[in-house]
Amino acid sequence: MATLGVTESTQPLASLVGASEFGPVRLRGTLTGGNFAAGTILGRITASGKLTAYSAVAADGSQIPLGLLLEASDASLADKIALVGFAGVYLEAQTTGLDAAAKLALEAKAIYFI
Repeated sequence: MATLGVTESTQPLASLVGASEFGPVRLRGTLTGGNFAAGTILGRITASGKLTAYSAVAADGSQIPLGLLLEASDASLADKIALVGFAGVYLEAQTTGLDAAAKLALEAKAIYFI
């Protein structure tokens, strides 16, 4: 299962977070399988519970978008704990891997893009 816990940071990440009345819900998650840029759309690998880049054609669970990475993180050699946005308003232009299906699925999870 991925490690999730409330982050101590209360400052929004200006390059990703859009203006809204409510700040984003940010938790720490365990990343695996790549060197990810901030703004990467993430999915969860069912077998391990770890987060990786969302892929619409995957068959391991990561085909279901879950949130987005709020900080660059290199998990190509070893798993890394990183800050992940699970709800809030984000800047669409700053995302990686966001397609129409992911955008719709994330809106159902209270993740919106402007």
